[in-house]
Amino acid sequence: MTKSKFRRILAILLCVCAVAMAVLGGVSMPKRESEVGTAVLNTLRIRTLLNATGEGVVESYVAIAKKEATAEAKAAGGGMSAIREAVAKAEEETRAKYSSTSTDYSAIDTTELEKAMDGYVAAMKAYADSENAARQAYIDAHYDEAYAAAEAARDEKVAAGQEVSDELKVTVDMSGFEATEEMIALRAKADEAYVFVGEALKGIYPVMDDAALATLKGTIADITYQAGDDFTIQYDRYVDAGSIDALDNKSAAFVIRYADDLIYGAVALIIAALTILFNELLVAKLGIPRVIIGLFFILLCFMALLYDLSLSTLLSNTVVRMGMNSIMVLAMVPGIQCGISLNLGLPIGLVAGLIGGLLTIELGIPGWLGFGFAILVGSLIAAVCGWLYAQLLNRLKGEEMSVTTYVGFSIVSLMCIAWLVLPFQSLKLRWPLGTGLRNTIGLDSTNFRHILDDLLSFNIGGFKVPTGLLLFMLLCCLLVWLFSRSKTGVAMQAVGNNPRFAEATGINVDKMRVIGTVLSTVLGAVGILVYSQSYGFMQLYTAPRQMGFIAASAILIGGATTSRCKISHVLIGTFLFQGVLTLGMPVANVLVPGSTISETLRILISNGIILYALTKSGGASRG
Repeated sequence: MTKSKFRRILAILLCVCAVAMAVLGGVSMPKRESEVGTAVLNTLRIRTLLNATGEGVVESYVAIAKKEATAEAKAAGGGMSAIREAVAKAEEETRAKYSSTSTDYSAIDTTELEKAMDGYVAAMKAYADSENAARQAYIDAHYDEAYAAAEAARDEKVAAGQEVSDELKVTVDMSGFEATEEMIALRAKADEAYVFVGEALKGIYPVMDDAALATLKGTIADITYQAGDDFTIQYDRYVDAGSIDALDNKSAAFVIRYADDLIYGAVALIIAALTILFNELLVAKLGIPRVIIGLFFILLCFMALLYDLSLSTLLSNTVVRMGMNSIMVLAMVPGIQCGISLNLGLPIGLVAGLIGGLLTIELGIPGWLGFGFAILVGSLIAAVCGWLYAQLLNRLKGEEMSVTTYVGFSIVSLMCIAWLVLPFQSLKLRWPLGTGLRNTIGLDSTNFRHILDDLLSFNIGGFKVPTGLLLFMLLCCLLVWLFSRSKTGVAMQAVGNNPRFAEATGINVDKMRVIGTVLSTVLGAVGILVYSQSYGFMQLYTAPRQMGFIAASAILIGGATTSRCKISHVLIGTFLFQGVLTLGMPVANVLVPGSTISETLRILISNGIILYALTKSGGASRG
C-alpha cells in the first residue's frame, strides 16, 4: 500500500468518525433545553439533595441519642463523668449505626419532594435574576465614580514609583446596595417554597426537625440554583457530588453533557483529515514551521473550548496583542527588502520612540496631540539614528546579522546609563528618591493610554474589536506596501534580491540600503509607541532588548525568509505568534492548576518559537 493511498484511507476514516460525532452532538445538543435534559437535572438534583440532607438526618439522630443518654444517666444518679461517658458512647453507637447504613434510594417516594423542588427552583431563579438585575443597575449607576477612584489610586501608585497592573481594575463598592421591593417579594416567595421542600423532606426523614432544616437551608439553596447555572454547570456540580448513580441511562446523559465537545471533536477530526490528505501541498505552500505552529494554535483553540475557557475573550486578546506588536514586526520588512536581512538592531528605533513618549509626558501634551507629538519626535530621532546605523552597515556588508545584534544590545546597554542621567523633571518619570527614570512609566488619561484601542471599539459577544488599533495597523501596512510598489521601493527590493545586478543597472546600492534601514528604524519608533499605548506603560532599561528577536521570529513564522518578505507574512506571523502565547498560558493553568507551569510554558513557547523560526525560516526559495 502506497503512502498516498494510506493517507486517503486514513482521511476517509477520520471524516466518517467526524460525521458520526457531529450528528450525535447535533442531535443531543437541543436535548439540554428539552424535557429530557430537564428530567436528567431533576433526577441528579433530587439525589444530591437526599445525599446532603441524609447527613443532616444522621446529625439529628445523634442529637436525639445524646439527649436520651443524658436523661438516662441523670435518672440513674450518675455524676458528670458518667453523663459524659454515656453521651460519648451514645454518639459513637448512633454514628456507627446510621453512617454505615446504605440508603436504598429506589425505595424512597420522592414525588412530593420533586413537586416542591420544582417550585423552589423557579422561585430561586426568579429571585436570582431580580438580584442580578438590581446589582447590575447599581454597578452601572456608580461605575463612573468607581472608575475615577481606581484611576486616581493607580496614578498615586505610579507617582510613588510602585508597580501597577497593566489593566485598570475597577471595583464598585457594593456596601450601599439595598434590596429592591421586587427582590424582597421574590425572597419571601422563595422562603415559602422552601417550607414545602422542608415538609417533603420531613415525610422522607421523619426524624428531621425545623432546626435541622434551618441549618440545611444554605446547602439546599446552593444545590437548587446558583448564578450562571446552565445544563453543563449543574450536571457537573451534581456529578461531582456523587449523584450519577441516580440516572438509569448514564451514557445518554453523558452524551447530552458533552454534545458541544463532540461537535468540536468532529471539526478537529475534519481538520486532521484535511491536513493528512493535503500535507504535501500545505508544506510546499506554507512551509513546515507555519504548518506546525498553525496546527498547534488550532489545538489550543479546541482545548480552550473543551475546558470551557472563553475562546472569544482569548481570541480578542490575541487580536489586541497582534495589533500592538504588528508595527514592530512590520519594521522588519524594509530591512529584509533592502538587503540588511533581519534588523535585530531594532532597539535603536524603540529607544527613539520611547524618548518621544517621555518628552510628551514631560511637556504635559495630552491625548491625540501628545500621541502625534511622540510619533513625530520619535520618528525624527529614529531617522537620524537610523542614518548613522545604515552608514555602519554599509561599511560592514556581509556581516549584517552579527552587527545588528551587537548594535541592538549595545544601544540598550548605553541607554541603561542614559536613563539615569537624562534631565527629565516630571514626577511621573523620575524616581521619588534619587536620580534617574523609573523602570516602568505608567500612562493614563492625561497621556495617550489606550488612545488607539478605545477608538471606535465595540463588542461582539465577548469579543472586543479594537477598531482604532487595527485601522492604524492596516494604515501602516498599506503605506509600506505602497512604498514597496514605488520606484524607490522596487529599486530597494532589487538591491535586497541581487545587489550586484542592481548595481549593474545603475541603482545606488548604498543609498537603497540607507533608505531601508532608516525606514525600518522609524517604524520601530512608531511601533513601540503603539505597543505602549495599548499596554498602558512604557518600559525602559533592558525591556527593548528582546523585542527585535520577537519581531524577527514573528515575521519568519509568517513565511518570510532572511532575503524575501511580504506584508502578509507580517500579519500571519504576528497573529500566530501572539495567538500561541495568549492561548497557551490559560490552557496550561487548567491542565496543571495551582502551579507556575503557565509562566514556564510562556518562556518555552516564546523562546522555542524564536529558536525554531530562526533555524527553520523556510528556505530561500519561498517568499
